Amino acid sequence: MKTRLFFALFIITSCTLSASHTINITNKSKIDLKNKPIVIKLDELKKIKPGKRSQLAVFDGKTQISTQLDDFDADNIPDEIAFIIDIKAGELKKLSIKTTKKRARFAAGTYASLLLKQKDGTHVAVKEASSTKNDMYNALHHHGVAFESELMAYRIYFDNKSTIDLYGKKTPQLEIAQTGWYPTAEQLAAGYGDDILLVSGWVGAGAVKGWDGKKNIHIDKFDKRTQRIITTGNVRTIVESVVDGWDYENKKTDMTVRYSIYAKNRDAIVEVITSNDIANIATGVQQIGKGKLFNSDQLLGSWGAHFPQPDTVKYKRETVGLGMYMQKKMQQKHVVDGANNLFLFPTIKNTTHKFHITALWAEEKNNKIFDAEAYFESLKQWQEALEAEIEISIK
Repeated sequence: MKTRLFFALFIITSCTLSASHTINITNKSKIDLKNKPIVIKLDELKKIKPGKRSQLAVFDGKTQISTQLDDFDADNIPDEIAFIIDIKAGELKKLSIKTTKKRARFAAGTYASLLLKQKDGTHVAVKEASSTKNDMYNALHHHGVAFESELMAYRIYFDNKSTIDLYGKKTPQLEIAQTGWYPTAEQLAAGYGDDILLVSGWVGAGAVKGWDGKKNIHIDKFDKRTQRIITTGNVRTIVESVVDGWDYENKKTDMTVRYSIYAKNRDAIVEVITSNDIANIATGVQQIGKGKLFNSDQLLGSWGAHFPQPDTVKYKRETVGLGMYMQKKMQQKHVVDGANNLFLFPTIKNTTHKFHITALWAEEKNNKIFDAEAYFESLKQWQEALEAEIEISIK
């Protein structure tokens, strides 16, 4: 009887064991990395059945860390799990990923907003908006999709310019749901951030444009334009700006520009995919006021002070730094087009082309950067962190 009871208990215990993998993450660089984004494609987890993916969590020892499961093809089966980690130079960090019925809930670390105006003056949150005309700028509350981490917020104008604008944070926190990009006097007095950059017709921070051989040009000939929120949560937000039938370089091309931002990170990852080969895409950072520009093989920088709005009575000058990182092998050349500090790059159809954008506001709490030289030096450190070699193995 005792033998049979032991066998039965063993069967029950075995059935409740979770399938698991070990994730070995090695920082092969010589610098410590904080809040490093890690993304695991769940097809790589051979022990985990697709139907169990929604129960996955990542553990550092016995502690469950903040993770985000994302389903990109809307089949109710997660495709990726994302998280951020701190990892010292040369460190091997061992984590476990396994199914659990107690996936912990973590506070939001990112947010995205796409608000469609209604006739009665209210706004409706939507995940996607499209138009065949250049008529969406005023149809949306903050003129295009906005996305943020605790450190910086960006918005993409839903018009021919497709320019990326900035909203700075004095205190690290999510704010766009409360301020709608336009803080009240009470919110400003309470320490909320605000719009910090006048982008006008310039390139802003990493807008994707055409090039006519002499200057950047807007995307003004197209069949349809779409903005959408792909995912938003405690670890990351991903949004897209899509143009179908862009009449450019004597052909019609579909182009998707995807932007990702991670919790506790101020920079955004930009990925460009085109349906045809394109000879020249222009992107970069704009000059701020009469401020300084910087460029190296893989970096573009800008530092200066200017009014963020045409109203120079209500608003004061804001001091801002902009940055872009793009691998040298992706570039065609560097050009300065008036107030635009640009990289030109070609695309190969159906291939992802990636670069990074970043920004800093001088009014941020605990900021220690107050001049162009210090900011451009910080961009070099940012580049070093982006290029740090991270090795990930799954067992």
